[in-house]
Amino acid sequence: MMKKIALLSIIMVISMGVAGCNNSAVPNDNNQTTNPGTTNSQSSNETGAIAIEEAKDIALNDAKLTRDNVTFIKAEKELDNGVEKYDIEFYSGNTEYNYEINAANGKIMEYNHDIKDFDIKNNQNSNNTAKITLEEAKNIAIKHANLLGEKVTFTKAERDLEDGVEVYELEFLYGNTKYDYEINATDGKIIGYTH
Repeated sequence: MMKKIALLSIIMVISMGVAGCNNSAVPNDNNQTTNPGTTNSQSSNETGAIAIEEAKDIALNDAKLTRDNVTFIKAEKELDNGVEKYDIEFYSGNTEYNYEINAANGKIMEYNHDIKDFDIKNNQNSNNTAKITLEEAKNIAIKHANLLGEKVTFTKAERDLEDGVEVYELEFLYGNTKYDYEINATDGKIIGYTH
């Protein structure tokens, strides 16, 4: 009799364990279908959210470039003030392009491009509209600041493109004072300065 009760108890424990496993499997399946991460990815595809490759194509189309003549340096999804966006950066030649594209609808939120020319002295005859040299721009800034050139230490001196206008961006120190100048590369006029 004891053996029958023990055997019956073992069968009941095994049955409950199997039933418990089966019952726990059902909620897990339900959890998977209601998992916020899965739902978000499914709903984002259903709502027309764009993929990162589409965001790249939107940026390239706006810049009138193709993939074979650019080098991507950044392409990532970010959250900015509750809005998902793609931050896309790429180079074509010596021009850097930066785009922020809305991940939900593919609209361009912000963009800019800059000419990066780190060796201005050796490339004065490259394709540019600059009519004054870097040295002339430096002299204009020093003269405007009423300083002696031999006591000035330049920390930045580069040509850049701002709103379609080539400028020289200059930063230099004189003693403990820092000077910042922007000089039009075409006519040498001072666009802005601080010290």
